[in-house]
This record gives sequence, C-alpha cells and structure tokens, in this order.
Amino acid sequence: MPKIIDVGVEQDHIESLTRASGITAISELIWNSLDADSTEIKIEYVKNKLGGYENLTVIDNGLGIEYARAQDVFGRLGGSEKKLKNTSPSGRHYHGKEGKGRYKSLALGDLVKFTSVYQNGESLKEFTVTFDRNNLSHSNFSDLKTLPNGNTETGFKVEIQNVNQENVNQALDVKFRKEIEQKFASYWINYSDFNIYFNGNKLEFESLIKNTDETDFLVEDGELSYRFVIKVIEWSFDIKKKTYLCNTKGVPFKELNLGIRSTIPISIFIQSLYVEKLHRENLIDLENFDDILQGAYGEAKKFAREYVRKRLHLYSGEFINELKSKGLYPYKENADSLVEESKRQVFDIVALQVNEYLPDFENQDDKSKKFTLSLIKEALEKDSSSLQRILTEVIELPDEKREELVEILEETSLSSIIDTMTEIKNRLRFINGLEELIYNKVLNKNVLERKHLHKILVNETWLFGDEYTYGVDDITLKNVLKEYLKHLGRTDFEEIVTSEPNTELKIIPDVCLWRQFPQGLPGHKTNLIIELKKPKVDAGVEELMQIKLYASRICNDKRFPKEKTKWKFLLITKDVKPDIEPELEQTDRKYGHVVATDLYDVYVLTWGHIFNEARTRYEFIKDKLNLNLMDNKQNLDYLKSKYSEYLPNQL
Repeated sequence: MPKIIDVGVEQDHIESLTRASGITAISELIWNSLDADSTEIKIEYVKNKLGGYENLTVIDNGLGIEYARAQDVFGRLGGSEKKLKNTSPSGRHYHGKEGKGRYKSLALGDLVKFTSVYQNGESLKEFTVTFDRNNLSHSNFSDLKTLPNGNTETGFKVEIQNVNQENVNQALDVKFRKEIEQKFASYWINYSDFNIYFNGNKLEFESLIKNTDETDFLVEDGELSYRFVIKVIEWSFDIKKKTYLCNTKGVPFKELNLGIRSTIPISIFIQSLYVEKLHRENLIDLENFDDILQGAYGEAKKFAREYVRKRLHLYSGEFINELKSKGLYPYKENADSLVEESKRQVFDIVALQVNEYLPDFENQDDKSKKFTLSLIKEALEKDSSSLQRILTEVIELPDEKREELVEILEETSLSSIIDTMTEIKNRLRFINGLEELIYNKVLNKNVLERKHLHKILVNETWLFGDEYTYGVDDITLKNVLKEYLKHLGRTDFEEIVTSEPNTELKIIPDVCLWRQFPQGLPGHKTNLIIELKKPKVDAGVEELMQIKLYASRICNDKRFPKEKTKWKFLLITKDVKPDIEPELEQTDRKYGHVVATDLYDVYVLTWGHIFNEARTRYEFIKDKLNLNLMDNKQNLDYLKSKYSEYLPNQL
C-alpha cells in the first residue's frame, strides 16, 4: 500500500536545500549515480516546438537502493549511509554524505519521481519515491513490487517534470557542458569505468584533458601526518578556472576560485584525507580555512604557477624560433649559466604574451618589434620590477595580462633567480671597480672621501657585511654624531658638497658614513659608523686614537639606551702603518678588531681586507652559477655608469 513519510523538518529548511544552479543540480544527480556504482549514466530530455524543455530524465545502471533503506534515506534528512561508510560496494569513494543532494533535483523541476530497481535474492524489486515542491515535508512512496522474470537490470531513474526552464537550460545546454565535464575530470582519472551521455552524446574526458601534473607533500598535525596531493589538469578548451578540495580519489567536496592568474585553462585539485575529514565534520564550508588547509592551498597555488610558467615557455617555442630566424631575438649567444638560461625563459614567456595580447604587435615592422623586444631584454638585465615598468609604461600591455605576467614572475623561482643572481653579479662588479679606483695609483690621486667615497658607499653598506644591507638614516643618530664631531675640531658635518670644484674639501681630514639597522627585536638597533680616509692617507697612531675617542664618547650618549643599542665603528684606509699593526692582530678576536666592549666594537681595516671579505661571500655562488665577470676596465666602467656624478671628471 502506498505511504507518505513525513520528513520531520520545517518546509522552509527543506526549501533552502532545493536552491541550486542547473549545473549543481544535474551534477548532484550524476554523483548519486556514481556513488551507486553506475557505469552508464544517461541524461535524456525532450524539447518542445518553442525550444523549451518538456521533461528531463536521468537513468543509470547502478545498484539502486533497497526499499527499507530508501525509507530511511528519503524519510529524514541526514539519513544517508554515506555518512557511515567511505566507499561504495565496488570501492568507489562516495561524494555525498548526508543524503541532502537529492533535494537539489527540485531546482530543475517542481515534480521529481525517483524509481529504484535493486536485486533482492533471485528477483528484482522496484518502487518509486516522489517529491513535490508544493509539499516538501513529505515523501510519497509507492508499493514495492517484484519484477517479472527476465528483468536483469538494476538501476535508478530520476524523472523531472514542470521543469525550471532557466536551470534546465544551464544543466543541458552544450555551452555549459564543459563546466560539468570539469567537475568530474579528477574523479574520472581515478575511476575511468563509467560513461555519461547527454541525449546520446558521450562525454569524452580523455580528449578534453590536454596535460596533467602533480606533486605531493606531508603536513604535520600534532602526532598525525596528512598527505596532500596537488594535481593540475590542463584542458583542451576554455573553462571557468577553479580549485577543488577533494578526497584522496579526486571526489570534490568544495570548489573555489582558481586563486592564480593563468592564460592557460587549468583546474587545481587538492586531494587529501584531511579534506575528507573536514567534510565529514562539516568544517570545510567555513569561510576561513584552518592553518593546515590554508597552507595546502598556498602550496597548490605555487605549484600551479610553476606549471603555468613551464607550459608557457613550452608554447613559446614556435614563436621564439620565428624571431630567431628573422634575427629579432635579442640574445645572440647560447646561455652559459643558470641566470642566463632563466632570463631567456622569462623573456620567451613575456615575448609570447606581448605577441598574443598587444594590439598590432604582429603587424609591426621588424624594426619596431626588435625595439620592443630589446626593451624587454634590457629590463630583465636589471630586475623584475624594471620589466613591470616596461610592460606598463612603454608596451602598455592590458592590465589583466600584465598582472598575470607579474604574478608569474613574482611567485616563481625565475624572478628570484634573476634578481638575486643579477644582484650578486653587480655586487662583484662593484667590488672590483671600487678596488681599481682605490688601488690604482693613477686614479686614486683624484679620489676624495666625502665628495667621492661617501657618496658612492652610502647606498652600498652591504659591502661591510650582509647584515648591513638595509638601513635608514636616523635623525637622532645624526644629531649625536654632529655634536661629538665638535670634540674632534670638526664643524663641517652638514656641509653640502656639489659636483662643482670645492677647494675647502682638501682640508677635511675624514668623513663619517652612518646608518642604523634593526636587530630583529622591537627597539633594538645596531648603529654602523664608518670613518673613511682618502686613498692617500694610511692609518697610524693619530687615526687610531681618533676613532677610539670618537667611539667612547658617542656610545655614552643617553639618547641611545645601552641595553638596546649596539655600536660598530669602522676606520677604513688604503693601508696601515707598521706602528699600529700589533693592535690589529690580537689573539682573542678577529684581525682589525681593536676595541671590544658589551656596548661597542671598533675596527681598523684596510680596503683590501674589506674587499676580500665581501668578495668571499659572493664568489662561491658566482662560481656555482658560472657568472661571467668583466675585466678591470669594464668593472670601472660599471662603477662610473652607476655613480658618474660622484666620481672625478678625470676618470
């Protein structure tokens, strides 16, 4: 006898479960079929003469659902056995967990009839369940009947009438089909033993997937470790780019925006038992992910960016070969180091994107193209920020394309390699050029400390140690130094030196370079004070006593708390006189360390020592990367090009 089962939930709550897009609703019905071990899923529909839809039917050859269990599943929310089990009888991982997905079918039509055929002993049993939008709190069950002998097919059929034209059109129209295919691609990779048909047209997953790549890593959670697999699928068609949070078999539980910019049609699948755990605990829908999932999402985006970069470089091959054949490619020699190879990779990617998205680039004459490509190359020789300016101000690449390229550069190792290795190369060139300037007797006779050395070194404090790479000019520190310089008989601290000849500079005995550096703790600073001597002056007793007196007086200034301030004083000259050499060679400390206290240190060092220390820090990396340096003249030319306004005109 037919029966009506009250779901026991307010109608407005069930109404909220019926709200879904056409794509979501049809996808839920497909997932239900896959969870029932279907291998054939047929979506059939009939159109009327006006182009609208008469009805919609989803038929599968799965296991169906037993009558008693159906009363539990359809008779109350949260009654699905999927909540208790992880896999179907054949071993497929379930997509659903609470049986709520069946209500999504009402987004496609107001009247839905479910027909189940299942095996019961030697015979097949059949029954129907009907949902009516006008009475959502009740499920109508038919009588259970036994099918005649000869019927051998189990399965499930969903018949939808009084269809919602807008949602059904989205579910069935070919132009939305790709989005549906995208949702099931990762699952198909793990379980390829099923077919889906739309009015006889089979979804061909294999031909839709152009390429895939994946990586994995472990994340610690207390005593537990969770394995995450990050899979990128590249499609042979344009898609809505999404990231999917999945179980270990690629069954998606939540979809997000892709999270990165990409001209390549890709999807990201984050697969883990941890995702399934959150899904079962109803925590995966929280707006803010926990630290573990947020970390995995970040790693997935990094992996996807690297994938996009590699593929773009691959696709640029044909275009780059054409540039080479026309003599437009700006790199004439083969790459001889990792840096040069990386520059070419980035250049190839940027050039391809400019060709594809810059209006009229393809129609420009070769001379104009060569100029544009040269600008890109020159920008890469400097750093990635220079490239961004070129793309913005000169080439005027569209905002979206420019931001996409910038993100690829900033978030992959290429930009870091180029910027870091270019910096290393330039620093070594700087060291060699400055060494030539100071120790070349022909050149150094015109070099002055304040007018030349001070101006050059104020932005190159890394020369004295990597911890002195980033610093600031501090007003308080400046005032302290200004006050105590008076004790040395100097009143010229704030004298403005221009590029014009200044005869008064010749009587200035030395000059002070100062910079303040944070120590990593709030309020803790290191003050670096450098006393420079022009190349013609060597350090002797007078110079040594001067720097010692200077240090002791300054460090006791109450404007700098002793417990938070560390001072380092460097006296640097071209050479050291023999009468102070013993003070530089003390057994309990490094060479040149003449005063060591808890508050301050004083060093007297030659330029040669400074150059050797700095050069050693970068030579090892330089050798590993086969960076080619210039000869002395070219190194000096580099220095002159960077600091021409601060060097003697005779150079």
